[in-house]
Amino acid sequence: MAVLSLTPRIAIKNIVVATDFSPASDLALQHAIAIARHYASKIHLVHAIGPAGHRTATHAGTLWGRETEADAEKQLRAQAAECADLECSRWVLKGTEEEVVDRLLSFDDVDLVVIGTHGAKGFRKRAIGAAAEHFFRHVHCPVLAVGPWAGSWKPPTHVLLTTDLQSNESAATHCAMLLAGEHDARLTLLHVAPPAAAPFPENEHVVTRPYFQSRLRELLAYKPKPGFPVEFLVEFGDDAVAEILRVARERAVGLIVLSVHREEPWGFHFVHDAYRIVAEAPCPVLITQRRW
Repeated sequence: MAVLSLTPRIAIKNIVVATDFSPASDLALQHAIAIARHYASKIHLVHAIGPAGHRTATHAGTLWGRETEADAEKQLRAQAAECADLECSRWVLKGTEEEVVDRLLSFDDVDLVVIGTHGAKGFRKRAIGAAAEHFFRHVHCPVLAVGPWAGSWKPPTHVLLTTDLQSNESAATHCAMLLAGEHDARLTLLHVAPPAAAPFPENEHVVTRPYFQSRLRELLAYKPKPGFPVEFLVEFGDDAVAEILRVARERAVGLIVLSVHREEPWGFHFVHDAYRIVAEAPCPVLITQRRW
């Protein structure tokens, strides 16, 4: 979030809110407004319209719409009225998914993108999820994704950083620590490992869990000692996403932090599942991009 060191306050000056004027977008906007008021941020409302004859990957990613430019401008003005006490700009972008993402990246000093997600099933869910994954990987700043079960924004008292321990996750770790410190929240680092194969299930507790807990501790090894409680949690299961969601619900987590690769992901147990986490999580999800 455009922060270079651990400080008492996080600097979030510019927030882009992607909207398609749906209830999901409205919920995301309310989160963005609450955050902007807390950090005295400027909000940039953005809506995208595909070029004539172009079919976007989804019309339910809370960014794209089929409106005319005039209708989009009218609806953006209505949403901007909700930001009356904040500095707010409005943008209608035209182009393909890649062109619109490139335009978003050209905005000056964007610290955070806020986007809502719709619930969907079957093929539509897969199509929306693929488009959302593309968005998460290519916007080069943290993305706060607000799912249908996230509820209204409130400062988190428990931050969950979930990791597969496969590559550089310094950005996600940094954000999670900053936010836990900012809100005096508990921080849990979670890794979900595959179950131990028979006939040695006890290896999960004797060997595997201590090993992965030590790997989780390494993520904080060269950082200042946190002034908030930290837990290193290792769970086992064939469905990592289901385990993450279970932990988030059982522990009343207020924010999930995870990371994705900027390019096509490899060897990563969240492949095509970041959207699933967002769509089913009981809280917002902050998504950062990994460094190789």
